[in-house]
Amino acid sequence: MESARYRALDGLRGMAAVLVVFYHMTIASIFKSLSIVTNGDLAVDVFFILSGFVISSAYADRIDTPDTMKRFLTLRFFRVYPLHFCILMVFLAQEFFKLYLWHKGVTLNNGAPFTGDQSLVLFFATLFLVQAWGVFDRNFWNGPSWSISCEALAYLVFALTAPLRPLRWRFAPPAILVFATCSYIYAATLHDGLAQAFYGPAAMLRGLSGFFVGALCYEAVRSGRLKAIFAAASDRALSLWQAGTVLAVLLLLSVCRGPSIIAVLVPLTVLVLLLHTDRGFACTVLNTRPLQELGKISYSIYMVHFFILISTDTVLKRVIGEQPDGRPWFQMPLLQGTLLSLALALLVVLVASLTWRFIEEPGRGFGRRLVGGQGASQGAGLQSGAVAPALDAAGRATLEAAPRAKE
Repeated sequence: MESARYRALDGLRGMAAVLVVFYHMTIASIFKSLSIVTNGDLAVDVFFILSGFVISSAYADRIDTPDTMKRFLTLRFFRVYPLHFCILMVFLAQEFFKLYLWHKGVTLNNGAPFTGDQSLVLFFATLFLVQAWGVFDRNFWNGPSWSISCEALAYLVFALTAPLRPLRWRFAPPAILVFATCSYIYAATLHDGLAQAFYGPAAMLRGLSGFFVGALCYEAVRSGRLKAIFAAASDRALSLWQAGTVLAVLLLLSVCRGPSIIAVLVPLTVLVLLLHTDRGFACTVLNTRPLQELGKISYSIYMVHFFILISTDTVLKRVIGEQPDGRPWFQMPLLQGTLLSLALALLVVLVASLTWRFIEEPGRGFGRRLVGGQGASQGAGLQSGAVAPALDAAGRATLEAAPRAKE
């Protein structure tokens, strides 16, 4: 029997993916004056929390044998890896093209090919999704894929520990909260915020913390007093709570700088808890068709946007060059920059809709067919998204008494 999807969380994931796109744009525009955009790196932490919440809701009670563990990991692999691999191959082809131009005496943006951030060592680390497992002191190629690396590690840890139901142990909530708090303080202090905490131990701790805080949130609402509170709350009360939480997020974004930015994660986590009910004004907004469509392709948005933005920068740097006053091309007049930013965002969405149709969906379908039978019904894959982060906000779980979420 199927139960309701977490539709509002789908919409939130779509908003977060688009926010990351604008965050990574260097073009001068009205968006760059918004604190929610200048701190858009926090959208990745939203992806981690969403992923932990939804994957726990779909699989926490289903992984209890080596076979179910294997099925879970297989489904997750074919949910995230095909698109990751294809985009990485595009970056590899670009690097070979740079190598060709290099021998012709033409130098592009970032130095000699296959060096520095584009080294072969980092390529193979990215290929095997271990680039953010705390070993490397840099991360590039398809830069946003660092969060998919963290997701892969979180999936593995979740699968190995799920049979023990550790999130239901009495000491689990304080232990996870202490771990997450210390991890985020470490990452934010080390990098003066979270914007640069995408490599080394900081990235790994950041991903694991967000994921298991999300999983803990699900355990908190699946039973006990919190579940009763949400059930008894009226739609009006939920709307007021959601509005207050959103205002708290915006206020903290406007006043927090450097390491203190991690304070925003508290109301963001509360917001996920409030939105999982699919009730209230904020949920009504997030359930609109445009945001639902963005949520559906959010993983593709997250994975393809970096290549499009880098390629645009490479082309326009050579076509436009510098402004008449010597400024770089992207410091253009505000109106032109805003229009160009919107056009690029639309291009990202269009390309993402194609990669979703021709890469994501076939890859997920192949994974289902591969596990067959019970595996296909156990979790028709969950969307990642760190990320989106990549990038998870739901999973299609079809077993009895299982929450149904969109993968």
